This record gives sequence, structure tokens and C-alpha cells, in this order.
Amino acid sequence: MSLPLLPDRTCGGCVECCRVIPLNLPELAKPTGELCGYCVDGAGCSVHEIRPQTCRVWFCLWRAVELSDDWRPDRSGVIIRPDGVERGEITLYVVRRSDFLAGMDFFATVAGWIAEGVEVALSVPGPVGTYPARAVVTDWLRPAVEDGDPEDFVARVLASLDRLAEHDFQPDGVVARYAVI
Repeated sequence: MSLPLLPDRTCGGCVECCRVIPLNLPELAKPTGELCGYCVDGAGCSVHEIRPQTCRVWFCLWRAVELSDDWRPDRSGVIIRPDGVERGEITLYVVRRSDFLAGMDFFATVAGWIAEGVEVALSVPGPVGTYPARAVVTDWLRPAVEDGDPEDFVARVLASLDRLAEHDFQPDGVVARYAVI
């Protein structure tokens, strides 16, 4: 993905991507959902200067799209994945449920995307070492969006997350290996 990052927007203490994204590189491998062994929870990468290229170029969309600070993944519990954006698709990876999902900022933003024709998907993590579950929910959310009904919207989001949590999660096959240094 090649979206430019917003100036002065940094990850700060957010390390959600260091936890949820699987890596299977020659110098670093970690299963989905396992905090990278080089990551200091709440602080960031301890090998930042020599981290792999994959880690240097992957950013959630909170770093590239004008959204409030409440959207930062460690605050919201939602990682906005960059893959699919160039195809008009946004995946909201809900790493944990929070009050943010019931807030007007979440409703207004997602409703705006749907109104603009963006396909919206929800995703949830499975157990450590398994791929997440994901489903496009645009048509399911659309009635609540068109009615301007945030309560129905939240009910539909939560029902979707419940359904995704029942998924038959598949192993990612990644065995942890740390050899960056």
C-alpha cells in the first residue's frame, strides 16, 4: 500500500500491529496474535533501527487517514487494515470490543464510508496462531446507516462480531523465530 502517512501522526505506545499481524520472514517469524518478542508492550519496537522491511512499511490506516485520536488501535480496539483500500474496501479488525464501537464517531465514520460506496468488512482474531475471521458487512449494516439509526447499527456490528467469533479458525502455521539481531 502506498498511501502517504499523516505528518506528526505516530504509533506512540500503540503496538497492536506488533501483536496481531503474523510474520514469516527469514529473520523474524511470529504467529498471528502473539506479541513480537522484540516489542515492548506500550512502548514499541526494541530493534526499531534494524527492524525488517515488512515492519518498516506496514501501517494501519489510522496513520494515513484523517480520523480522531480515538481511532488509534490501542484506544479503540480497532485496527483499520490497509489491504483492500485501493479496491474500495476497508477492513475493521476488531481486536477487542470497547465502548468506542458504540460511539457516534464510529457510527458516523463507517456510515460515511458506506454512503460513499466503500465496502466495509469486519474481522476478529482467533486464538494465537490462527488466521482471523473476516466478512464483508456493508449490506448488513446499510439499513441502519440509511435509517440513521446508531442503536441498530451497533446491534448489527455486535451481532456480526458474535457470528465471526464462532468461525472455525485455521492455523497460520508460523513458528516463532527471532534472529533480527
